[in-house]
Amino acid sequence: MATKKTYAIGDEVFTECGKCKSEMHHIVTTMKDDEIIKVMCKGCNSTHVYRDKRKKAAKKAVSDKPKVKRRSSKKDWHKLTAEMQDDEFIDYNMSEDYSQLRGIRHKKFGNGVIIKILATTQMEVVFEDSIKVLMQNYNLN
Repeated sequence: MATKKTYAIGDEVFTECGKCKSEMHHIVTTMKDDEIIKVMCKGCNSTHVYRDKRKKAAKKAVSDKPKVKRRSSKKDWHKLTAEMQDDEFIDYNMSEDYSQLRGIRHKKFGNGVIIKILATTQMEVVFEDSIKVLMQNYNLN
């Protein structure tokens, strides 16, 4: 089992510089609970937050899932509203339950189509110009 190297203020560590963006030797200037907080670059003498390459690599590996590209809400809105009747759009009120409905009529955003119930108090709605998360089943008391 490999042991973790412990550092102290004044020790040297090799990492990327936050200012000059090159990999350089740095001097540890601030520590907290055996963790390096700030370092000073030996190349440009700037002090910056320490960036541990191992933590950055582990974080990148976790976040390497493909990003979902959202289509234009305008195209979705036209397609979805074309299938609906005018009486399917109900005046929006955040205290109402919309989990069994398809469309709402919002005073500011216009007609919208409910595409997803996110939680008992939230829903995702496609409007002509945008996609919004709106409240439902919300009581002010």
